[in-house]
Amino acid sequence: MASLQDKVTIITGASSGIGETTALLFAESKAKVVLAARNVENLEKVASLCKTKGLSDSDVLVIQCDVTSEDNLKTLVDETVKKFGRIDVLINNAGKGTLGNVMATPEATLDDIMNVNFKSIYNLSRLCVPHLTKTQGSIVNVSSIAGQRAGPNLSAYCISKAALDMFTRLLALELAPQKVRVNSVNPGFILTPFAKNAGWPSDMATDYLERLKVLQPLGGAGKPEDVAKAIRFLASDEASFTTGHLLFVDSGRHCGLPV
Repeated sequence: MASLQDKVTIITGASSGIGETTALLFAESKAKVVLAARNVENLEKVASLCKTKGLSDSDVLVIQCDVTSEDNLKTLVDETVKKFGRIDVLINNAGKGTLGNVMATPEATLDDIMNVNFKSIYNLSRLCVPHLTKTQGSIVNVSSIAGQRAGPNLSAYCISKAALDMFTRLLALELAPQKVRVNSVNPGFILTPFAKNAGWPSDMATDYLERLKVLQPLGGAGKPEDVAKAIRFLASDEASFTTGHLLFVDSGRHCGLPV
């Protein structure tokens, strides 16, 4: 996609799943990619894969980053600008989940989920805005259908993504005069390590995958590529008149019940 060529793109959570797949898709589109996550070993593997898509060493930057650390976020932005001189696209992809309803979720767990899924995005976006204003760039937040549809056993996750969705809309309005676009993708269930990391037992995940054939009518569980393509569109000049939008990538799941 020519409209992404040479665009300096920060991708958080780039070491696996949706973040890794997005990085590779952007590499194919000849964007310059900044790969951020805690797992440097995995980031280096993703960086090598990006180079097989045609990028050179000068087109890729790897930064170890804990998104809950404001110092780490500042380093991420500073090192990006130091290497590339600008920021064109920010993809806020890092996130986590945990099982539990409201009564079973202690405050410390809620704080942890909110810090990763919302506060880190709030902080990193604020750091990037001065640079995005100069380039009339864009932000794409990776949210979830859970931001708009309640899942009682994912209470903290749903709350964090609902906050993120409102932030997307608010920031889109605030930055529109500067021609900076802010959108989100809201995936349904996607085949990534997320469920395992959230603590889903293997038998529960197996049963749920079968149920998804009904819940997500186009074809059950989605693939990271499905979300990455939507991110690429929203970040590109092809979406130049789109801001404040929540793009469901969920096989039609949000259209009806049950959810």
